[in-house]
Amino acid sequence: MKDNRIDFIINQIQTKSIVVDVGSDHAKLAIKLLKTKKAIHVYNIELNRAPYLITINNLKKNGLLNQTTNLLGNGLQMDEINEPIDYCVISGMGSNNIIDILQHKSKKIHIKTFIFLPNNYPNILRKYLKEQNYKVRYEDVIKEGKYYYSLMVVSKKQGLMIKNKYQTYFGPYNLKYPTLTFQQMYQQRVDYIQNNKLHLHNQLINQELNLLKEQKYENYWNR
Repeated sequence: MKDNRIDFIINQIQTKSIVVDVGSDHAKLAIKLLKTKKAIHVYNIELNRAPYLITINNLKKNGLLNQTTNLLGNGLQMDEINEPIDYCVISGMGSNNIIDILQHKSKKIHIKTFIFLPNNYPNILRKYLKEQNYKVRYEDVIKEGKYYYSLMVVSKKQGLMIKNKYQTYFGPYNLKYPTLTFQQMYQQRVDYIQNNKLHLHNQLINQELNLLKEQKYENYWNR
């Protein structure tokens, strides 16, 4: 995960928080959170041993190992996390993988707020969040090079409900407060579909294109 995305995540985290980072990417997020005092403790979770060992080594180099708990395991299935968590960050993976992690979360882990930054298909993740009655506290679109990423901050208690297919596709916060980057992301999707003529051979993509071409985001919010 690039520093730009890490900084967007850090901006959503309040000072002196307890954070879980699933797929800790060599502790890049943990190191920045602890050095900026945004976190007082970070749980880093890695599935594979090689990145787990790099995580440990990087934390030692920065003198931050005693402010972290580092776990080798699958997602949020472990029971070692036994204190309330302010933020759980799941980034750098596809929406289906994020959903799988949420579906297999240990019931012993209590998380106040999730921060998601999927690599693809944010609408798939929003559909799941809608079904599970999560609310969207904040959304943003991040551009790195030619790629766009959707940031979502969600919780059970506070935020905007995902009410319809438009909010599921675009995001309720994005529709209420559309940014230029958000609009550019979906214009790129329109261009990609049309240039590759994907809509001519797939009815679902054709329906998606019709929805995208309206570009009246303020109207979708009220439907």
